[in-house]
Amino acid sequence: MDSVIKMYKAVPSVVRADEETEISITAYDGNFLLFDDVEYTVTVTPRDVSDVPNTPENKLGDYNKSRKMMHIKPQNGVLKLKYFFSGEQMWRIHISSTDYRKHQPEIYSHYPNNWGWVITYPEKGRDIYVYSLYPDLYGRTVRKGDLHIHTNFSDGSESPDYVCASYRKSGRDFVAITDHNIFNASEKTAEKLSFAENFKIICGEEVHNGYLGNFHMVNIGGNYSVNDIYINNPEKAEKEAKLLEGTVEIPGNVDKKDYLERVWLYREIKKSGGFAIFPHPFWNIGYNNTSSKMTAEIIKNGLCDAFEVIGGCKPFENNLQVNLWNDLRAEGHNIPVVGSTDAHTVFLGSHLTRYTIVFGDDITDSISDFYSVAVESLSGENQRVYGTYRLSSYAHFLMEYYFPVHDELCAVSGIFMEQYLIYNRPCKAEIVSAEEAISQHRKEFFGY
Repeated sequence: MDSVIKMYKAVPSVVRADEETEISITAYDGNFLLFDDVEYTVTVTPRDVSDVPNTPENKLGDYNKSRKMMHIKPQNGVLKLKYFFSGEQMWRIHISSTDYRKHQPEIYSHYPNNWGWVITYPEKGRDIYVYSLYPDLYGRTVRKGDLHIHTNFSDGSESPDYVCASYRKSGRDFVAITDHNIFNASEKTAEKLSFAENFKIICGEEVHNGYLGNFHMVNIGGNYSVNDIYINNPEKAEKEAKLLEGTVEIPGNVDKKDYLERVWLYREIKKSGGFAIFPHPFWNIGYNNTSSKMTAEIIKNGLCDAFEVIGGCKPFENNLQVNLWNDLRAEGHNIPVVGSTDAHTVFLGSHLTRYTIVFGDDITDSISDFYSVAVESLSGENQRVYGTYRLSSYAHFLMEYYFPVHDELCAVSGIFMEQYLIYNRPCKAEIVSAEEAISQHRKEFFGY
């Protein structure tokens, strides 16, 4: 974590594009604080598109030459600046001072050759970042979570209570427990945590055409179980799929029966009020779980609502999914994407490796409207974001400057959730308090 995230706070850190906004900056700790009797030099620089004319002498490291430098003194330890943030992009606010030595420890002056880097630190300054957004994205709630998780209600290792608490402890704002052939395994957990308003537990299931069916579909948010039909009345599913013949155009490159069954499945999920996420087509079980041709036709013909472009598979399998998704987009077949772990335990770290960032209050509606990205976060590697350039750019900013503190606060809430759910300790008040701190952090950072 960059120390600037803990030492400094810019309120708000997200602003409206093409408007003048006042930013309040507070320094909480470190060797470069904000004193009312010190004048600070402030320069604001956009990451992408310059908001000032280039000058002939500008070179690759001279991007500040034609910029306006503001000279500001804080009031009550808060440095306030007004700036017109043009366009949608990230902004660097550089703060420095040559008037700071009176606030440095006197011992520094006795060892200038040894402690020179500390003495000159204020002159070099600190960078603080904000992001400007266009109206359709500004004001949207930002959440991250996982929409494909298993518990011991099917082939997972821990209970829904333990899994949900662990995901909250890991910084997730929403989860969908999607056990195999089991609908809404998290119902009781959601009831127990209904007072934790920032944490959404979505009902779900992973649907199969039979217990070990040849295709899988994640179904979240529905009113009834599609699995129950396959388990208790498989003849209904088979009969109704056959009746679709002649009413549905069947691609010539896939098996007719297989395709009609997938059409029936998707329509039944929609009838239930559910949201269909197509998972792990290239999961290798000696062969691909779904052929590349069938996967392409499912996406082309709208037989799912979102594509799990990054899932709980091996890296090469996820890579193939990403590349197929890119090929289909190039052909004009776009589809919303999510990232999920398909985790079966929270003790091996797999539940930390992938997630979805959703921009909007309603999870499934926002994904449907293409306000989501998939994130791959493998141990020892840089995080990778899959989605549009616009949302990916914003997501990287949030991953660097918003989510680290958010995740720390979620860890506190998740720890108390674990105590409350698993060990029956009276921690409800502590959960409420932790959730309020998460809300406060969000309101300060986004300004809404």
